[in-house]
Amino acid sequence: MAGSALALAGLLGGVSACGSPFGGEHAVFGKPLGKQLKAVAHVSQEGLTARFTARTDYGGSGTKATDVAAGTLDWDQDVARAERVVHVPAPLAEADASAIGGREARRDVRQTYAVRGHGSVYLAVDGHQGRTWVRFTPGERKKRGLNGDSELNRLNGAVLPYGGTLAEVLPYAEPVKEPARLSGGGRRYTATVPAAHAADVLPTGLARPLRGSGRLGEDAKGFTVTVTTDGKGRVVAMTADLAPQLAALHAQSLLRDVTTLRSELRLSRYGRWQREDFPGAHRLVTSTKTVRSARGIEPGQCADTQLLGLGRRALVPVDCADPHDLWKFPSGTYTRTLDSLDGLGSLPLAACRAGLADADPVNGAPDPATLAVTRDGLRYAVARPGEALTWHATPPSTLPRGAELRVKGDASCLVTTAYQPLS
Repeated sequence: MAGSALALAGLLGGVSACGSPFGGEHAVFGKPLGKQLKAVAHVSQEGLTARFTARTDYGGSGTKATDVAAGTLDWDQDVARAERVVHVPAPLAEADASAIGGREARRDVRQTYAVRGHGSVYLAVDGHQGRTWVRFTPGERKKRGLNGDSELNRLNGAVLPYGGTLAEVLPYAEPVKEPARLSGGGRRYTATVPAAHAADVLPTGLARPLRGSGRLGEDAKGFTVTVTTDGKGRVVAMTADLAPQLAALHAQSLLRDVTTLRSELRLSRYGRWQREDFPGAHRLVTSTKTVRSARGIEPGQCADTQLLGLGRRALVPVDCADPHDLWKFPSGTYTRTLDSLDGLGSLPLAACRAGLADADPVNGAPDPATLAVTRDGLRYAVARPGEALTWHATPPSTLPRGAELRVKGDASCLVTTAYQPLS
């Protein structure tokens, strides 16, 4: 009898050592409930590769804005690539469209990104000559103020190589009850997530005002997330109802026409070979050599101000035959003498208006209302009798009595054009 008991104990011990299919020593389901979702995040990463689709829906009466990113993940190489497509229908306010898509003047955004671990982020620029990748290292992003809340910075994920998805909240999700068992051995969890981590899911145009108002603090209401796993404990689906955050946004007069705010994530094809279109060196440029301010592009060049969502302070020069929304053209060479500063600002602008009438932009109709002048080519000197001229890059704030202002050099004109995407 004792021998039988010992044999049975040894048999049970062997089953336990191999991992019981009913729980026990399972890498996820055998852990205490409070630790299971953290284990889900870890086990999912051991899948090595996967495909993913992350989606946020902004529902309203008769309309819906969508933000969808879909692509491939490779945890082994710590890289990811995805295409993000944002559609904001016309009924939603311009301010809401800008906050959702991260673009001031564009309701529809289609952008391709690649990410390498916690390091570089790559932005695809498509033109008639093919695709070029612009690389932003952490140092380059810091130099341009693109760390912190920037859209580029949030693309470095902690759970998936690609950030900004619901997977980011897995380590902070607390199950509220035992998970439901599914056919095939998977589980479905219902969990709560602290409000602060809504910033990991929402675009920066919405997360920033919430954080700034204190509505993501410890006392703020969290949100509910549903996590579905396969039999191995890997994530296959996540959904979240962000109603508390939507109410907080309404209080700040944002998304007033949106009545539902939901986010979801789906993962599939774990461990299978994924076609990887990661940036190759032959079509790779650095942001340091590529990204410019409006003053930094040359007369005759065009630029896309919305690739980074930063407008004219960080834009990408492009061929004028490619999609663009800004055109720079010369307004002529100046040699002027002024006895006051009153007409200083209008002088080059008048020439820009005259030049625009004769201009022939390659792509898109220019909007005269957006005409602006860059005076980077102009030099200024205060002329006094008997004194030599000293030239400066900026005009004086005041002009001494009896003195004149000499202006010479080249000014350039900037004008917004109608954006026409590649067909």
